[in-house]
Amino acid sequence: MTKDSVLGWILILMVGISLFLSFAIWSRIPGEQSTGNDALEEKRVDLDAVVSPNKILVHLGNASHTLLSPSSPFYDKAWNYSKRALSTMWIGGKPVPSDVKADFFEQKPGMEVIFPSPLPVSFVKRIFNIEGNEADLDNLSMSSYTLVEDGDLWAYLKSSDGRYYRIDKSRAPEELSNLLKELSEANPPLFAAIPPGNVNLKISRGIYVPLLPYDLPHYGIKHEKVIGDRLAAKFFDDFSVARKIEERDGAVIYTDGQRALRIYHDGALEYSFPGVKAQKKSVSFYDALKTAADFISIHGGWPQGAFLSSYGISDQGVGGTSFDFRFGIRINGYPVVSDKEYLSITVEGNQVKSYYRNIVMADKPGKVSEMISPVKAMDIAVSIKDIKSMDDIYPAYVMEKGEYVPVWVVRSKGSDIIIPSLSE
Repeated sequence: MTKDSVLGWILILMVGISLFLSFAIWSRIPGEQSTGNDALEEKRVDLDAVVSPNKILVHLGNASHTLLSPSSPFYDKAWNYSKRALSTMWIGGKPVPSDVKADFFEQKPGMEVIFPSPLPVSFVKRIFNIEGNEADLDNLSMSSYTLVEDGDLWAYLKSSDGRYYRIDKSRAPEELSNLLKELSEANPPLFAAIPPGNVNLKISRGIYVPLLPYDLPHYGIKHEKVIGDRLAAKFFDDFSVARKIEERDGAVIYTDGQRALRIYHDGALEYSFPGVKAQKKSVSFYDALKTAADFISIHGGWPQGAFLSSYGISDQGVGGTSFDFRFGIRINGYPVVSDKEYLSITVEGNQVKSYYRNIVMADKPGKVSEMISPVKAMDIAVSIKDIKSMDDIYPAYVMEKGEYVPVWVVRSKGSDIIIPSLSE
């Protein structure tokens, strides 16, 4: 064998190893969801983690795009950079209405940070440590924000009704450029925008799907442990006066005449504290969510992969403002879709009025199957539901026959259509 042929084989081997390692990083199949406690007991959770984006859409330039989920290698780095960049521009800057459209961002280097549920602008400013009062914006909800290189680096806020606001202060784009270069060199999976559609199916702009197929594992399930008297005592001011009632179905009830805690045999629990009808001080969204997150952390621990999925706000008159927070969970970075609630809590003033928890956690991964293509999933949704419009499509997990199974979710007019994802 000649020297040139040996060098050639070495080069081929090195390229093969590089491609394999790149694939292993971006499409790795995780093991169990946790190597320690499945819930972070009594450890306070940062609110920016509670509302962390469900995806970060990255425009790499030259019509190349990728999508970062919470399990992607660059997700944390991109999320942390975006918070820092947005803060430095917003402090000293002011969001002003802009007439740009979604296609403005598609051909320019940048990234869009997309929240699971639109958040009050005043709340976002507080968790990002941004001072200042824009009275005309503080009552708006923000669904995402975009950092885009357009000469300088600019930031755009997107409201829940689809309007854009550009912060009138820019900064140098070098840090974003370096991050995008590093991400591009890591060979991430590429995504493409779905065309707007035709007269038969209207497709919202800004929906991106993977160009290549990929695999997702099934997961076994496990319920949380049934709590004992030690944790139950944390729900009461004076646990010594609480009565313990054991029911025939295996549930246990604790009550002190004001509060009630019901614990089911599978680990689920319900807590209620109607309290006294009296005038209460209204609190901000930030303070209410912090009260909720701290309460969850102390009373059962913060579940791994939990995030704020939706919320409701209602005026209770003399009772102040009531906040109903509902939390979802993610498996391997993808949301679990279910008709039932996993974690919900109601806060009025600085008090928790009700709390429901029934976390079914992912256990060890099982078989791995290839996802069907998103285009095929769309075709199935059209054929079985006769949908005329599509707002989004994304991979998720559902519980089926005692395990978590990957699926495609097609969203149309606020409804979710579950499409089995396995190409078997």
